[in-house]
Amino acid sequence: MKQMILLAALAAGIAFTAQAQSEITLLAPGPMRTPLDKIVANFQAKMNHKVKVTYGTGLSTRQSVAKGEALDVTLAVAPFFGAIASGNVIPSSATPIASFLMAVAVPKNAPKPDISSPAAVKQAFLAAKIIGFVDPDFGSAGQGASEAIMKLGITDQIATKIKVPNGGGPVQRGLASGQLDIGMLYLSDMLPNKDITIVGVLPKEICTPTAIVGFISTKASDPPGAKALLEYLASPEAQAIFKEAGFQPHS
Repeated sequence: MKQMILLAALAAGIAFTAQAQSEITLLAPGPMRTPLDKIVANFQAKMNHKVKVTYGTGLSTRQSVAKGEALDVTLAVAPFFGAIASGNVIPSSATPIASFLMAVAVPKNAPKPDISSPAAVKQAFLAAKIIGFVDPDFGSAGQGASEAIMKLGITDQIATKIKVPNGGGPVQRGLASGQLDIGMLYLSDMLPNKDITIVGVLPKEICTPTAIVGFISTKASDPPGAKALLEYLASPEAQAIFKEAGFQPHS
């Protein structure tokens, strides 16, 4: 009898441990790593879940969703119609998380150009010798920068002085070395860099903040856990961490 009770207790303990260690898979854009690592750690400390995070570019996260990879939660960067059309996410689960803000930076100790209005930004870009931002085909940060230039109507005028590497690292290194006069990247990417000077965020009239929305996958192995994670990412506690890291909170 004692042996049966012991076996039952062990079985219950194993079941509880399995439930407590339920792992949620999360796919997120790489620029979210700094705040997201902290937020996920807080979530794991509060809940009976482990979270496995995979980081990629905005483009690669969209591709993963389109392929229907086995995930619980995806943080998708706008536009979202491809993710929804894929049938691999639950549209009704859409949860606004935060937005990327497009910032302008110059080499350290260089004069800060006026970017307080679209007209001022236009003058600053026309005056610069070399402008750098991420290749729009590589990352969403480049799409925002390209959008701003297009709305200013100076695409052809500055085409010969634009450098578009595959990634934000070369842009920041170009600014730090003085090879670039102006660089455009997400504010969250630039904040930790002490070797450049951040001028500010582009006016919203020419560059809309890039929204990040969370979706639960149709193949989620733990839908309740996925929902709990999304709710926590949208919570005031998590939003404060996103804001500190240079993101625009969802509300």
